Amino acid sequence: MTSESYYFGSQLAVRCDYYAFPRTGSHYLWACLTGLLDLVFFPNEFVENPEALQRAEELNPHTYYVLRLREDGVPFQPVYINAAPNGVHGKPAASPWPALLLIRDPHPTIYSWYHTAVERWGAKVTDRRAWMRDAYQQYREFYTAALALQQQAPDRTCLVRFETLKPNATELERIVRFLGVRPKLSPAFVHWWTQFERMTQSGPRTFYRHGNNTRWREDQGWLADLEQINPGSFADFGYPDQPC
Repeated sequence: MTSESYYFGSQLAVRCDYYAFPRTGSHYLWACLTGLLDLVFFPNEFVENPEALQRAEELNPHTYYVLRLREDGVPFQPVYINAAPNGVHGKPAASPWPALLLIRDPHPTIYSWYHTAVERWGAKVTDRRAWMRDAYQQYREFYTAALALQQQAPDRTCLVRFETLKPNATELERIVRFLGVRPKLSPAFVHWWTQFERMTQSGPRTFYRHGNNTRWREDQGWLADLEQINPGSFADFGYPDQPC
């Protein structure tokens, strides 16, 4: 036990750090974790943030009600996942705690980040190509650090790919094994309830936008800018080069 071990009631919380770049699917994964785990948190500036609270209006309240249930006979096991161990979307770094890492194909990630920044947060981008160059470089630096952390401590890191998280419950099963806990709801049940069309409200949405990895390919202006900036290969991160 360390000075940063925490009890909730009489139960010692399982603790894990969490790292993910913006728009890689964190809110989807956290919905899954809500169904799988007895998540516990400390008061922080992000929980009651008005912008964060407004995001919940785009979600189906019935889904979140279901995800807070538990199967009969499953004991309470608090799990504390530190979502910002190095600041919000801070670069991964070694610590005494195991780390859960989420990664997504850089192209839909950067595309989603741009549109969310402009259409939801009101960002003023006067030079989109310059913004794209910087965003791709930030992605590269973030996941260079993430994969270095995984290489240093493979038994203490769990790298989850958004692309393998979405199709079935296999990745959710792997996460609970990594944490060493019994899920309060079955991974298959949680995966069913967190499908994008069930988890979100119908109608216009500016945060939970589309939930797919191919929309960027339909934007001809974006593809033209992407060809001009030439962000380079991301094969080292597990995403082979692909023609636009």
